[in-house]
Amino acid sequence: MQERTKALLVGLILGDGHLTKSSGGAITSALDLKYDEKYLPYLEWIHRSLQELHPSPIQRKKGFHQYRFYTQRREDIGVLRNLFYANKVKGIPTEIQTYLMDPLTLAVWYQDDGTLDFRRGYHANALFATHCFTQNECQLLANALSMNFELDIRVCRCLMRGKLYFRLYVCSKSMDRFMHIIEPYIQPCFHYKLVKFRAI
Repeated sequence: MQERTKALLVGLILGDGHLTKSSGGAITSALDLKYDEKYLPYLEWIHRSLQELHPSPIQRKKGFHQYRFYTQRREDIGVLRNLFYANKVKGIPTEIQTYLMDPLTLAVWYQDDGTLDFRRGYHANALFATHCFTQNECQLLANALSMNFELDIRVCRCLMRGKLYFRLYVCSKSMDRFMHIIEPYIQPCFHYKLVKFRAI
């Protein structure tokens, strides 16, 4: 698998991508990906970028305002499945620092799970909805972003419907650097997540 393909794939795994279970004793897996129709251009960009993985044609899900595609089952995707689904559910491996190194990975993850908390004249901070990960896993992610991108990231508590979740918060002093790192890869349908477009 080419490095750019792997970088994009890891970003999708951290975000909205799902890796299928192995079957028949083979250590293989496929990426299954779907988005709302308003993000179809983003899905098309990913589809073009993952040609090495022989993706299926993009199809609309019957009865839903969603489009999806899946890739060919492969052993190298199966390796990532075993790494990120070690306990049968998506999680963060202890060696995440070696997989979260490429700006493309960070940008894809942000497009999937990031939000921009923008308050004109007050602040603009990016957050990652890491609700499916534990506090320790979130800290692993924060440490990796600090080491690899020199970003100041905090793990914040978030109470939703009486349940405690955790999310990552990009501190103000790191926002300019964060935006500079991801901007080249942000697709037009997600420009609203960039400070420069919200400041107008």
